[in-house]
Amino acid sequence: MGPRAGLSTIANRCDPHAQCLAAFAPESIAHYLEHVWLGTPDASDEPTLAEDETTGKPAVLAVTELASHRAVLLAAMVKLYGGECETHARALLSQWSKYYFGFAATAGFVAAAMLGRPLDMSPEKTHVVLRDGLPVALYFAQDALQAPASAPASRYTPLVDHLNAVIETLAAMTKVAPRVLWSNAGNLLDYLFEQCTPPFDLADDAAWLFGPLAADGEVNPLRMPVRLATPRAASLPNPFSARRVCCVRYEIPGETQLCGRCPLLLTMSDAEIALQDASH
Repeated sequence: MGPRAGLSTIANRCDPHAQCLAAFAPESIAHYLEHVWLGTPDASDEPTLAEDETTGKPAVLAVTELASHRAVLLAAMVKLYGGECETHARALLSQWSKYYFGFAATAGFVAAAMLGRPLDMSPEKTHVVLRDGLPVALYFAQDALQAPASAPASRYTPLVDHLNAVIETLAAMTKVAPRVLWSNAGNLLDYLFEQCTPPFDLADDAAWLFGPLAADGEVNPLRMPVRLATPRAASLPNPFSARRVCCVRYEIPGETQLCGRCPLLLTMSDAEIALQDASH
């Protein structure tokens, strides 16, 4: 089955109202897009926009404005994970990026892979809804879906450009290495491909997105985000699917539970793995 079978007709509807991108996605990944829109939703469509008795109205800002909200983003992650804003800034912003990429990277993937169309993800046209600093919704221009394109480069370049802009912004806020943030995005994208293949034929798309070189001939920051490796512990699958770069969540005090693809798991003994399992 091709990547756009059964889904492309949805994108051709003439709807004067905002459309939720979850309607465009396979059921296995649609939950990522329940708060992602083409067009500007109102509170009747998007409940995160409603005023809350405790926190008031959420902040709605263009992605280009994120740089001026550093303190708010860090405070949101401290509330969720603990730690201190400045001491653990790089690990905290790494975690914030995962929430944001869940919306943005999934949207760009679904447009490119499922609908066969580039999505205009220009940061100045893309708006994120922040409630207490946490991204809770995202919306693009109503006409953000572009004309169908066959080449993966045409379909995925807007996504890569958007990731690059957001990663540059977050990396400038603290000393987090851009490769950590690219790994967060790449790990999610690898999972999305995994969830949609089969029945969709996305081999060419994955080869382009995760290839060794980027479109400009430089090393691709999304290259091979997940690798198969031999773990130390016999209790882990062999080969074990591990992220190429750790998200550094472990730097936050008390965050001893590693993610299921953490490369640090490769170095652990069976006893240490048992402690990880027990803490789930």
